[in-house]
Amino acid sequence: MASNHAIAIDIGRRRLRAVLASPQRSTIRIRQVLVEDMPEGLDVGDAEALGGWVGECLRSAGFPRGEAIFALAREHVGLKRMMLPSTDDVELPQMTRLALKRELPFDAENAVIDYVPVEHTEAGTTVLAVAVPEEVLERTRRVAAAAGLEIGRISLRAMGSAALLRSLGSDPAETVLAVDITGESVEFCIVSGGIVRFSRAAEASGLTETGAIAESVITETRRTWMSYRIVEETSEVSSAVVIGDRLVSEQTARPIGEMLKVNTEILDSHPLVEAQDNVMDRLWPLAGLLLEPVLELPTIDFAHPRRGPDIAGQKRRRALIAVGAVLVLIVAAWTMGKLHLRGLRTDLEYLRSQRAGLATDDYRYQRDGAKLEHLRQWETARADWTAHLRFLNEILPPANEVVLDSWTGSLSFRGVKYDRAAAGNKWSAPKELAILVDGEAKDRATADALREALVRTEWYVTSSSGTDAQGGRRLPFGFKYRLQSVESAPPIEGEQNAGDATGSSGGEGGAS
Repeated sequence: MASNHAIAIDIGRRRLRAVLASPQRSTIRIRQVLVEDMPEGLDVGDAEALGGWVGECLRSAGFPRGEAIFALAREHVGLKRMMLPSTDDVELPQMTRLALKRELPFDAENAVIDYVPVEHTEAGTTVLAVAVPEEVLERTRRVAAAAGLEIGRISLRAMGSAALLRSLGSDPAETVLAVDITGESVEFCIVSGGIVRFSRAAEASGLTETGAIAESVITETRRTWMSYRIVEETSEVSSAVVIGDRLVSEQTARPIGEMLKVNTEILDSHPLVEAQDNVMDRLWPLAGLLLEPVLELPTIDFAHPRRGPDIAGQKRRRALIAVGAVLVLIVAAWTMGKLHLRGLRTDLEYLRSQRAGLATDDYRYQRDGAKLEHLRQWETARADWTAHLRFLNEILPPANEVVLDSWTGSLSFRGVKYDRAAAGNKWSAPKELAILVDGEAKDRATADALREALVRTEWYVTSSSGTDAQGGRRLPFGFKYRLQSVESAPPIEGEQNAGDATGSSGGEGGAS
């Protein structure tokens, strides 16, 4: 409800009543009132049509849009004062519902129940329980929506009368009978301590003459009094107040007082309601509903009834909280992973740029390394002829047994090669050394011994390059041997004894 204004509306079967007031610190100031009879052609059963008419009437009367309190007549609700064996506020809503369901004259399963605590004792709690069918509330919601209004509260009109009587007399705790003839029906309620103790409604429709209406009100008051005395243990009331049309009130106040033997007054003003120039005869209960929140009184609200704790709802909330926590963790992990991935991608881009910058240097390094290795392989294509000569000199027999006429060496080099498919060293520089030895021996046995020594050495593959024959110039037996090797140089210290050499790359088959 807005802080600068409050609206209360009562939609009857034949008449619309509304009050616009400004709540003050402890009072309300009436700003606008509306009492409008429904037109003949209006279909009251059509909630949308009725709501459209209500909205038009309120706009024409200068009522603002916003929240409103909707009042329900006593004829629509079931009401009972009950003693519940509990003082726990958590248990009261469900206990009230279970206790009142057995007392309702309509389907309890489709009823909306609210209550106000009346009295607390050590044994339990006394409550005023009120129930209304769900279809009545649904119709009120549809009418409010069609009128362009929001529902702030749906309450009982009798609660407005009780709020007025609470602050009307000198003793707020006294028991007062309120006779409300502001609506189409007459409502009676016994108010004790500002709380409705007993309530009853009677039909007064169809009567148009003031005298007939007054007579009907007096008759229904007698019936109400008899019902109250039967239901309640105590039947005493301190006073009575008649609320409604001035002419009808004047004709009923005196007979009611004589019947109850109490002082009976007509409500024409209230100390907490600044009516100003507005006529409030048919609107006092609505003013009382607007006065309830100002006085901080416990209220009936069918739009927001008191409910017990929803155990299943608590479990659902805990489950949802757990699911929400898991989702938060998942989202947090996903976010952190995404940030980490973004950082890795940034690092990857940086490394790619670095690699692109270093690729040229790497290619140059690899090229220079290949050049260097190529040169190293070329360097292996050489022969240490002196070492070979010294090695052969150590093998030769003494000069009186063998004489060399000539010694010729040649190197065959097929270039540096590179094998990509090779598992180990991919580089190679294949070469072959050939040495032709031409000489003379003192006899055939000496020449054969020399060839045997050359064959048995592991450095050469020895073969005869000519026919061994007699007739040397200096020694009698001539020979020519061809020595082949892949080594640039034999060891500096050769074999001292050719006969002790082991292993042969050529064997006997190497000589011809």
